[in-house]
Amino acid sequence: MLTDKRSNQRIDWGILVHHNHKRMMTRDISEQGCFIKKCEWDKDMTLLPIGSEVEFSFDFLNTVNYIDVTGIVVHHGKNGEGMGICFKKIDERVKEFIGMYLSDYLQEVFFHEPTF
Repeated sequence: MLTDKRSNQRIDWGILVHHNHKRMMTRDISEQGCFIKKCEWDKDMTLLPIGSEVEFSFDFLNTVNYIDVTGIVVHHGKNGEGMGICFKKIDERVKEFIGMYLSDYLQEVFFHEPTF
């Protein structure tokens, strides 16, 4: 049985990621890291070895400009479906932005009253 080692809440959020002139997408994100999945347009994506340092940029579209992040590849997911990245170098303001978004998202999901 796998245990979840994350200490922060994560959400499913597909964010465009740029790395070495390639585009990828996240499957989920937290204040501590993200999972970059293999995409339909790049099924032959080469997974970096576990322990590799990786630099990439998030494209939050109209929310903010590109956000540069440095992380470490910590796993490849089930059946090599992508790369789990633990953030190593991320600006505190970016962490706050992600935390704010997570908080707003969770509040909307759990406290939204349905309208009929």
